[in-house]
Amino acid sequence: MLMKGDLWLFNPHCELSILKEQQHYTPPKMIKKVQNDLSVLMMWLANNNDSILMVNNKVNKEWYSRMQSVVGININFVTPKSIKEQKITFKGVKTWGKSPSIISDLHFLDPTYAPFYQWDKHLKPIFHRQFGYNVLSYIIDSKLFNLLCKASLGSFCSSFGDAQKQIEKTFTSNPYGVIMKLPYSSSGRGILVLKRNEITPSVQTWIESAINQQGSLLVEPLLIKEFDFSLLFKKYNNKVEFLGGTSFLAGLTGQYFGSELNRFKKRFSSQEWESILKSVDLIKNKVKDEKTLEGYFGIDALVFRDSNGERVIHPCIEINPRYTMGHITLRLEKVVPSSKKAEWRIITKHEVKDFKTFQEEMEVKYPLAIKHQKVQSGFLPLVDVNLVQNYYAYLLVEDEEI
Repeated sequence: MLMKGDLWLFNPHCELSILKEQQHYTPPKMIKKVQNDLSVLMMWLANNNDSILMVNNKVNKEWYSRMQSVVGININFVTPKSIKEQKITFKGVKTWGKSPSIISDLHFLDPTYAPFYQWDKHLKPIFHRQFGYNVLSYIIDSKLFNLLCKASLGSFCSSFGDAQKQIEKTFTSNPYGVIMKLPYSSSGRGILVLKRNEITPSVQTWIESAINQQGSLLVEPLLIKEFDFSLLFKKYNNKVEFLGGTSFLAGLTGQYFGSELNRFKKRFSSQEWESILKSVDLIKNKVKDEKTLEGYFGIDALVFRDSNGERVIHPCIEINPRYTMGHITLRLEKVVPSSKKAEWRIITKHEVKDFKTFQEEMEVKYPLAIKHQKVQSGFLPLVDVNLVQNYYAYLLVEDEEI
């Protein structure tokens, strides 16, 4: 059976696979749970008649009909078993991110699809934090209004002694704390925060293990965060396009919780916005000749308060050379009136014990109103509640203007 569109794979473990450089990589159980429960979110990146790879493709018809009335396109849900049994073929393959393990993730596909996800080891450096650090240094050199200064930059350390010295130095100028990051990590993983200038045996073990595994460690000042935001791009044939930005909700170490809709530009003063636009131009200029960076990518950034209480922009915390939740946010904004206050969230079993009960209560509290393929107000489940176990996602549009 021939499908008219592409097959989509959600592989949130791509960075970990790149670090290990293993084709047959087994992701941690928690990452696998994220993949199983949230694969359906790929429908917000997909095109008409594309297919999404699922663990269970028996989605609720009522839920899918409601989603289709908003998304406005036809999406197919397939499993490895259904692909093999029905001999389904696709126009091509698209993935959340490139990685060596895609070849085993899609082992059930015919080898003729391999060119769509062939791993190139020369891509590995753009997933290292040094790549984003270089872009950040380039932006800072321009000395834009209210931008992070060089004194607030961190440093890569290749030994425990170097890390210890950098921690001491950072606490001297920034008593708020220190944050340490593994070079290959994302979404809140591989990060350790120190609120006190004290290296306990467990902290020392973590530092030594990190350097032993990845060769270095980034030590940075912990900033007094006001809010997180992302800048979204796509790059093809050395042409870089800025798609937009989003403000998002994240934990102290960067775990993604969700995003606001329709409020990104309103978050900044006119002078700050000018700095954002100039930063975007600098980013485009810096990465346009980077041949290994191709396709969609996102940059995490934030606004923080300095020691004087002034707002400062950190324009590039890290570069994610793949699709991001920010790209999904931009697509969701297209189905919500631009004047409405809205957000979408990802929640876990730790926050809500029973997703079905939560959904029923929210649907009563926030009745859904859809008109002209836009959610005018109300609660919209972004996943089929019958198919998720650990993670749940929803869109909430309030019946009020921004």
